[in-house]
Amino acid sequence: MVVNSGFVGFRTVVSTLNAGYRVLAAVTRKEDADQILSAQSIKRFLNLGDNLTFVTIPDIAAEGALVEAVKKDVQYIIHTDIPLTVNSSITLDHFESQIIQPILRGTNNVLSAALSTPKITRVVMTASLMGIAPYPQLFVLESFAHFTDTSPIPSPSSPYQNALDALCAGHAKSLSATNMFLVKNKPHFTVINLMPSFIIGHSELAKKSKDLNTGSNQQTLRHLRGEKVSTRLPSQTVYIDDVAEAHALSLSTEKVAQTQNFLLSSGGLVGSAWYRALEIVKKDYMDQVKRGWLALDGEQPINRVIADAGKAEKVFGIKFAEFDKQIRSLLDQWVQLKTKEAKLD
Repeated sequence: MVVNSGFVGFRTVVSTLNAGYRVLAAVTRKEDADQILSAQSIKRFLNLGDNLTFVTIPDIAAEGALVEAVKKDVQYIIHTDIPLTVNSSITLDHFESQIIQPILRGTNNVLSAALSTPKITRVVMTASLMGIAPYPQLFVLESFAHFTDTSPIPSPSSPYQNALDALCAGHAKSLSATNMFLVKNKPHFTVINLMPSFIIGHSELAKKSKDLNTGSNQQTLRHLRGEKVSTRLPSQTVYIDDVAEAHALSLSTEKVAQTQNFLLSSGGLVGSAWYRALEIVKKDYMDQVKRGWLALDGEQPINRVIADAGKAEKVFGIKFAEFDKQIRSLLDQWVQLKTKEAKLD
């Protein structure tokens, strides 16, 4: 069962189907299921029986939201319905209720539902580098802080500086809640926490260029469209397809035999060279610059952090795609959609 069908969730559905699993995809609306079924990468699976089915769960944070769904012959749960970006307009007095608590309720609902279902053998959680890297070290101070799969989980507390700080706190609290759940309940299943860094890449469900103006792709595109961004981004990034593949591979108890964490990030200990993004635009996308779709005068400050994802590459047997591939994947789709829209004008 894959919970959520957004940016990470959809690619995870595709990767899990490719790996030969039957997938029950949890969506918030029937329209989301229709959108998935129309995707090109899904169509080849549609004549192979009931390997892709859907269940509608309007709000995963609602009490008991998953209890009935996991009874549908479910052996694994992949929980991707944890926000990796946040609406910066959320105000201080709503950080707890609109950011942190929904994350915790979703985490607890998934774990509790799994505990009620003896057939479930593994739960894979989409966590984040934000869960082990405090907000100042990721987005404010260029501290060259070094993080690994076993780095201690921070214990953040209010007041939070902004919505992004609260999001980091939510991820840290979610990891802590998972650990406490395991100690208290000693469940019959194992838990894999996947902690991706900043995720970049194509989004197949995007049908218009404005659909890419969400989440981490939006943050990536801002300076490539000429904006002078003030908020720093971490130097660690990872390709969306690699994140999805890691989720599917995490289901194998042969590859991953016990509860553990994995950092997902490319570029080794050096990380991603964000300056390459504008160099790529200048080299290969000047026609789009002339048309005003991209620009060369944008600015994006970067915060240098070190994330060691070597264990994930070794255990999963994959080499995380370099930054250039991540950027080109996003830019090619942006250009394709803008070109299509220009023809319709």
